[in-house]
Amino acid sequence: MRVAPRVLFLVRDAAGYGAALADALRPPPGLTRESSPFELPLGKYGLDGEKACAELLSFSDSSGSPQVTIFVLPDYKPPLAACVVNGVLELISSEATSTERTLIVPYITRSSSYHHGTEHATKASTVLHGAEIGATTDYTHLLVGGTTKPPTSLQIRSEPILCLLEMVRVLKVPTVLLVTSGGQQQGKSSTVSDLEVLQCLGEHLAKHTALEFSKGTVLKRGIEKSRIDQEPWRELYG
Repeated sequence: MRVAPRVLFLVRDAAGYGAALADALRPPPGLTRESSPFELPLGKYGLDGEKACAELLSFSDSSGSPQVTIFVLPDYKPPLAACVVNGVLELISSEATSTERTLIVPYITRSSSYHHGTEHATKASTVLHGAEIGATTDYTHLLVGGTTKPPTSLQIRSEPILCLLEMVRVLKVPTVLLVTSGGQQQGKSSTVSDLEVLQCLGEHLAKHTALEFSKGTVLKRGIEKSRIDQEPWRELYG
């Protein structure tokens, strides 16, 4: 497996945002997009015979050189989440490269995960937050350009992403977290709101990874939400 210098880390969250974003990122002319299943043995973590399953998307140029790699993981829970994330990071770091790799972590959270100080985010246009974690580079500076700092009240409800952010902070891996808020906004249907936040995040990613964001793909395939996400009251009870 060859991993590109630019690596996106997506999670199949219950709201369906991660999967929809992965589908909507498309190759421009000159690049090809390949999707393949990805299995990670977990024997070293005491889980003999167990494997973590994910999807690997690779965008390569005409010579077959990977330009962007996307890992799309299920929303694993503890303690499995930490094992899987550690395995992915080991895989990425095991490959020698002349270009320093950068991890990009896109995440769309619920509007309810923002509290005081972010009321404007639900009344105006979609707000994109960006933060550099681990080591910083010219490229990470570029990625957070045009974004605002995440509010201190931000809650990330994804164990794989939380584990990843802690690990890259310790390992000093150049990483950028990009966050925006999903869910229904005042005066808009949930479908329109979902499309707007995906487009905001997707176009920013496309601009800085030389990919294309396909709004048509989102409209055609829709956003598949799990039953749990369709019953948000469950969040109150964990």
